[in-house]
Amino acid sequence: MIAIRPATLEDAETIAALHVAAWAETYAALAPAEILADYTLETRLAQWRETLGGAGPQQPPPSVFLALREDGGAIGFAASGAQQSDILGQRGYAGEFQAIYLLKEAQRQGVGRRFMHMMAKALRERGIEWGSLWVLRHNFTARRFYEKLGGRKIGVEGAWRGVPEVAYGWRDLGLIIDPPPAKSW
Repeated sequence: MIAIRPATLEDAETIAALHVAAWAETYAALAPAEILADYTLETRLAQWRETLGGAGPQQPPPSVFLALREDGGAIGFAASGAQQSDILGQRGYAGEFQAIYLLKEAQRQGVGRRFMHMMAKALRERGIEWGSLWVLRHNFTARRFYEKLGGRKIGVEGAWRGVPEVAYGWRDLGLIIDPPPAKSW
């Protein structure tokens, strides 16, 4: 059984290590090696201490969740909060799914879906009804996952450190919180 709980400042090192490991597993074929080399435990630890400590530039700080195996080993994390992209904010997407990272061993077990559910609820608790995210254009596995959850490609593309990205959005977070029943044929 995989448990998911809100993360605390004490989880910063665990999340930083997960961030680096998940990037290495997932993005080795999608991003240049020099970008991945910048994702060190030290840089991620500073980021997550700031984020979880509430000292970051974003107010209020994002909601961060941590997934743990029964033995207590961390296998993933997710974060959502206020929109960070001006262009998506101008289009009405006040919330952002900022991070969702799972080690390969934890993928395809429903954890990502649970993370999205919890993040969407956290956004709605802030009074946010529309949410979005950025995903690397060639990360087709993630794109299919978001589409299955009702995400629609927004007519906005960008680049993260030269790597093409596309934006996905939900104009009704209820599609994630209370999804419609599956069609039975």
